Amino acid sequence: MTLQFQSFQTRLLVYLLLPLLLVLSAIYIAVDRANTNNASAIIQRDLEIGVTNFNAAIENRNDNLAIAGEALTGDYAFRQAYNTDRLTLLSAMNNLLGRLTTADFIAMVDADTHQLRVDTRRPQLQSVVPEWLPLLTAAEALDNKGEFPEASDAIVLDGHPYHVTVLPFLNPDLTGWIAIGFEIGDSFTEDFKKSVSADVSVLFKDDHGWRISGSTMPEQMQPQLIAAFQSSSGPYSLLRLDATDFVSLANPLNKDGNVQVLLQRSLAAQLQPFNALQQRLFTIFAVGLSVLVASLMLLSRNVINPLQLLTRGARRIAAGDYQQQVTIPHKDEIGELATAFNAMATGLAEKEKVRSLLGKVVSPAIANELLSKQLELGGEEREVTVLFTDVREFTALCEGRSPKEILALLNDYFTMLSTVIEAHDGVVDKYIGDAVMALFGAPVRDSAAPTQAIRAALAIKPALAALNEVFIARGLKPLAMGIGINTDRVVVGNMGSQSRMNYTAIGNGVNLASRLEGLHKRYRAAVIVSASTAAAAPLFLYLPLDLVRVKGKQEPVRVFEPLGEREAARPALIEAVTLFENFLQLWQAGRWQAAAAALDYYAHASALLPELDNDLIALYQHRLQQFTQSPPSAWDGVFTYDEK
Repeated sequence: MTLQFQSFQTRLLVYLLLPLLLVLSAIYIAVDRANTNNASAIIQRDLEIGVTNFNAAIENRNDNLAIAGEALTGDYAFRQAYNTDRLTLLSAMNNLLGRLTTADFIAMVDADTHQLRVDTRRPQLQSVVPEWLPLLTAAEALDNKGEFPEASDAIVLDGHPYHVTVLPFLNPDLTGWIAIGFEIGDSFTEDFKKSVSADVSVLFKDDHGWRISGSTMPEQMQPQLIAAFQSSSGPYSLLRLDATDFVSLANPLNKDGNVQVLLQRSLAAQLQPFNALQQRLFTIFAVGLSVLVASLMLLSRNVINPLQLLTRGARRIAAGDYQQQVTIPHKDEIGELATAFNAMATGLAEKEKVRSLLGKVVSPAIANELLSKQLELGGEEREVTVLFTDVREFTALCEGRSPKEILALLNDYFTMLSTVIEAHDGVVDKYIGDAVMALFGAPVRDSAAPTQAIRAALAIKPALAALNEVFIARGLKPLAMGIGINTDRVVVGNMGSQSRMNYTAIGNGVNLASRLEGLHKRYRAAVIVSASTAAAAPLFLYLPLDLVRVKGKQEPVRVFEPLGEREAARPALIEAVTLFENFLQLWQAGRWQAAAAALDYYAHASALLPELDNDLIALYQHRLQQFTQSPPSAWDGVFTYDEK
């Protein structure tokens, strides 16, 4: 991709500074990425240590509870209370719980029935199986193996996660089980945060989904924390909370994985020292770039000022002023450029004189074609649309008028035609008396040449009407004209001799266009086009006129009158065209009576349509009358003209 700039100074600065900026940006990005990766690695290492410490804190508290449970088992007074009523036992357990600062509840389960005797957390419950039955089962399995029957795990109880330890109660045999637990909530996470440089959150999952039991994160962030945690995958994740990125490490606290500890640290806080270093680097880069830009601007000034003089000179030339010279007091390459520029301006002035004179003799497009190539005789085959126009009854129009008046009239007429033709990308090839020959698609190729030719022909009609109003105001008769259009492969190029050439088109296609223009006096159609032109310009609605064999041609050709663009045509006009097509099929098939009826039907349908000329109806009525009275001996559907 090439960068485009209007200012040379800007281009010079960009092309010199852009590589430097790319290198500096790459360094800056690489440093930023390395800092971010380093900070993330440090945080991950610290979080792993924090998880280890968290698990150790849980285990330490669990060991303390186990020691307290064993002491409870050996307490004589407690054994006596166990053998009394339930309320006495509950009172003894609450008394013990008051002395244990690290426990939140104590419960007792019967060894045989596994039913709850007392629970300080829910004193009203008894004779039910506790939620931590799997721990009790695990302790019994250890007892059966001859190992000390102690089991612990994190369990969700009544919507809160607890770490529960189950121990045997010996009196002196195994008569029950003691469960001691503490809630893993806000107090625990706040205490633990004091020993680690990270935020701590404990999440648990119940029937309502993931929830937080304790967190050192701000309360407003906790809903975001739950949502981000649920969408994360793997132990490590980068969670975005309140537009801040937190490197996070999740660790399960039980076998089921429904209780998790999440340690987090802000990445931005870890990057603060690195950001300070990056800011210093950015300041150094900015100062260096400023000095470099100032130096380049001073260096480029000696180049830009002469270039601006040359630019102003080029604009004067573009405006047609070739006389003023550019003066640059340099003896270097720029001075040589100024000298060459002045020589170019002189040459352009001479060429413009030739172009101006040539453009008045031939079409501007042909003039450009002649000036852009080496002049030589020859041509090439190309598909071209040829348009012929001719003034009707021009000889009678000239009677009684001076040559000067006739020339003025023709000049106004030709000016109108040339303006319309050139406005539709056509080229006036030549003026032949009162006739005009125009080319579409040559010398410049144009795939839309047939469409443009028809548009030009349709535009000539209102332009001629406006010109006739001027002629009538002068006391002149209005002009009537016919237009013929044909599309074919012809030879285009420079024709003539080595000393005198003319860019034109020759071939059967040109002659056919001239013959079609001559059919105007037969069908009274302002514009007549061949089937090849109609097929190449399907945008228009056409009225089929006839299948004819023109003078000098053996091959028949279908001729049409364009009525305008099909999309803008009224439904009644389209229906009338269909009716005339039906008539022509009957006419060309030699079914004279059916054709006469179809023609009457068309005449009735077209009576109120100003786009259709009733002279065409009169023409075919006359033909039908002749053919009905004297049928042709050999009718092939083609009407032959022996005259132009």
